[in-house]
Amino acid sequence: MKNVNINGNTIEYQEYGTGQPLIFIHGTLSSGQTWRKIIPSLSKKYRCIVPEWPFGGHKVAVSQQVDLSPNGISDLIYQFFVAMNLSKAAIICNDTGGAYTQIFASKHQEMISQLVISNCEGFEIFPPKKFQSLQFMVQVPGYLWTMSKLFQYKPSLKWDLSFGLLSNALNPEELYEHYAKHFVADDLIRENFKRLVLGWNPKYTEKAATDLKEFNKPVLILWGMDDLDMFPLELGERIRNIFPNVEFVKIENAKTYVQEDNPQDFVEKIHQFLEV
Repeated sequence: MKNVNINGNTIEYQEYGTGQPLIFIHGTLSSGQTWRKIIPSLSKKYRCIVPEWPFGGHKVAVSQQVDLSPNGISDLIYQFFVAMNLSKAAIICNDTGGAYTQIFASKHQEMISQLVISNCEGFEIFPPKKFQSLQFMVQVPGYLWTMSKLFQYKPSLKWDLSFGLLSNALNPEELYEHYAKHFVADDLIRENFKRLVLGWNPKYTEKAATDLKEFNKPVLILWGMDDLDMFPLELGERIRNIFPNVEFVKIENAKTYVQEDNPQDFVEKIHQFLEV
């Protein structure tokens, strides 16, 4: 694991391959491991840079001074580009990472060569309805500790109120290892998660949707068709209509975590898109 220092905080990342840079932006309670099934293929042709964003699945907590509002996350993505000496890169994003990417892209179009979006928030959906109660619950004393203890009971990770709505393919052991274990282990990680959750607000994604009408870079949207509860097809089609230069592909047998549930189709479509 490599790392960069951004304003005194450590952001870990992994890097594979050479060539055109691809930056990956995962979702909440996720980590760079969510991309592990597609990186081996993409890294044969591209420089894959896979950060551990401070979204609750990361290992190294950031300080209270780091702005974890949506605009703050957009700035963090910008600062990561600068720290990596990247003037431009393609971005591949999923879940909450898609919301943050929309906000970043609306502000820094010049830094993006291509954009790949999969199931994520947009417009008035930020957060999705199934998890709106989190914004209240994380403020209840002891809730995050209780949540961490529940996640230690690995079968709970397949429940709808944890990760059950997000993936067909992942089993409890995989969900613990690649998503939940750092949240369980570290109260500072849980505090980062709390501040992240409290920042969610559709005013950010609605503004981005308006501003992105001017985004003229190539966009690929890969939408998991089994995602009926979090980010259904209708939302994906609305996000498609934001962009003037966009390709929309339906991915079968996949919920929100398209890269986990159907990595073969996911990576094949990305290769085709990037090679144009």
